[in-house]
Amino acid sequence: MTYRFVREEDAAMYLEFFKTIVGETDNLACSKAEAEEMTIEEEKSFLKNMNDSGSFSIVAISEKCICGSCDIRIQNRERLRHRAEMGIAVQKEYWGTGVAQRILEESISEARNRGVKKISLTVRADNERAKAFYRRNGFELSGIARMLFCIAGIYIDGEQYELLLK
Repeated sequence: MTYRFVREEDAAMYLEFFKTIVGETDNLACSKAEAEEMTIEEEKSFLKNMNDSGSFSIVAISEKCICGSCDIRIQNRERLRHRAEMGIAVQKEYWGTGVAQRILEESISEARNRGVKKISLTVRADNERAKAFYRRNGFELSGIARMLFCIAGIYIDGEQYELLLK
C-alpha cells in the first residue's frame, strides 16, 4: 500500500475510485447517478483547484488503484484559514484494514504542518461505525445537522464533529 498526495494526473484513477465508493454506501453526499455523470476533465479540474487552493487529498493506492482518500479543504479567507473541512472514504473491501486510520493520521499531520488548528466533518447520525472511528481519533461532537441527506424521500440527520489541533 502506498500513501501520497493525489495529483492532477490521477484524475482517471480518482474518478474510478469515487464511482466505486458512491455505489457501495449511502454515507456520502454524492449519489451514484451523479457520480456516473462526472468526467475525467471535471475531475482534473477539481483536483487542480483543490491543490491550487492549498487544500489537499491523501490517497491510499493498492495495485495501481485508489482504495481510500482523505480530503482536507482548508478555508481560503484570512480569518478562516485556521479551519478545514474533512471528508474520508475507503472502498468497502478495505474497511477494517487500517487504511482509513493511516490516511487520517497522515492528513491530520499535514493539516497541522499547514497551520490548521481545527478540522471539522459531518457524518450521518446513524453511522455508528464512522462516529466511533472519529471519537477514537479525538474528534468531539459539536452539533447536529438536521436533514443532512434526503435519500429516497427520507431525511437523515447528521452529526458534526471537530478536532482541535495543538
